Amino acid sequence: MRSLRIVLMILVAMYVLFFMKTFSNPGETVIVPETIAHNLIENFNISRKSIIIDSRKVAGIAFNEENYYLCSDDGSLVSSVLNEEFFRLYPLFLEVKLEGLQLSEKGKEILSLLEPVLNSGLVSTVFFESKKVILIKGVTISFRDWRDFVNNFEMLKSQIDFLEPRSEYFLTESGILIKIRGD
Repeated sequence: MRSLRIVLMILVAMYVLFFMKTFSNPGETVIVPETIAHNLIENFNISRKSIIIDSRKVAGIAFNEENYYLCSDDGSLVSSVLNEEFFRLYPLFLEVKLEGLQLSEKGKEILSLLEPVLNSGLVSTVFFESKKVILIKGVTISFRDWRDFVNNFEMLKSQIDFLEPRSEYFLTESGILIKIRGD
């Protein structure tokens, strides 16, 4: 009986040594760093190697208090931005106010108004408080109401080739562009 126990222990040891090491892949183990990256919102519990999988569509990059965050189309902050490539893909949102991990109610309203405009690829930067937009050509458009900009955006798209780079224009309610200044 004693020899049977010894044989059984040897078989278990061989199983553990042979099968566990053979079929386990060291690449499958997840190593979580003890210190979390400094540029995360509150406690997203992610590291620099994390992959964010989220069903929300990213609308742009919100800047607040020296940090950049991916902002979804519903105004929620998805994650912090660590890669400079995102700045080529999404417009930058400046002068935003945050309430926890979301834009303020006013910011959400502006974002929902701008949704068709942001999908066009022509908008580079949006100034939420001062009601200004910088287009990809470097043209700054100021206006009184966000609806004026959205309602006249098709006209702006047709005129983009005639606007001078690095110039500033004012967009009236009726869709007239008035040049304020340029180089």
